[in-house]
Amino acid sequence: MKHEPWELVKKVQRILQQAGQECVCDAGMMGELTKITDELEYALSGNEPTAGEVLRILGHELKSPIAAIVSLLHAVEIGYVKNPENSMRMIGRARKRAEELLPLVTDIMVLGNLTGADASHLDERVSMLAICRSVHELMELMFKEKGISFEFSYPEDEPFLAVRGRETFLRRVIQNLCVNAFKYNRAGGCIYLRVFAEDSTVVVEVEDTGMGIPAEDLPHVFAFLFRGSQAKRNPDGGLGLGLSMVKQIVEVHGGTITAESEEGKGTIMTVRLPICTSCE
Repeated sequence: MKHEPWELVKKVQRILQQAGQECVCDAGMMGELTKITDELEYALSGNEPTAGEVLRILGHELKSPIAAIVSLLHAVEIGYVKNPENSMRMIGRARKRAEELLPLVTDIMVLGNLTGADASHLDERVSMLAICRSVHELMELMFKEKGISFEFSYPEDEPFLAVRGRETFLRRVIQNLCVNAFKYNRAGGCIYLRVFAEDSTVVVEVEDTGMGIPAEDLPHVFAFLFRGSQAKRNPDGGLGLGLSMVKQIVEVHGGTITAESEEGKGTIMTVRLPICTSCE
């Protein structure tokens, strides 16, 4: 039986979360992970060239760390590592690989949930001001410890800045843009997060003083699996899912996202979402 790739990704997510929480992976878990990686290869061997190639890339990104986790935990389980301290060190390495993998799995899951989504299911009353404020509070200290300042500005007379949608999706948009601004910034740089109303839209701007985006890459930054030259040089550059996912979330909420950048001088990402006047 050929399973859908999204079903297999969900299984991987559950197993890795359990192994990470318990710091243990028994023979049953390892057998299941090995089986899933084999099923992924089979599930991703479709005849559609574009979709098949995309899924094979994702499958490769999943399989390598899963194989490393299985190998590390299996060595501990069979007693290959005798010293308890070394055993815990190997378990810690396996857990770290699992933690590195989970953001990728989460991105894939979000993209899967967005497939076929429509605005009728996005019916929460969401404050973009509250989302931006909480993201700033969450990340300000972390960025500061890495030498990057994080400034937040908003209109004092707009207590809510309401939109209609899904709070978890929209929070992911702002978090993703801020993390990108951090990853591609320079030492001693700054990130500016701004939210305000303009005409009938709520506007969120994330500006950084980083390396910027080369002119030839700029038209493609929101393309699925696109990795620009800067991302390829950055060890934390990701797989090219993040901005594609952000664009899909914004568009399913009836909004737009644009990028302005000059290489060596930074980038501004601008999200525009329709104000929900009935939400106020």
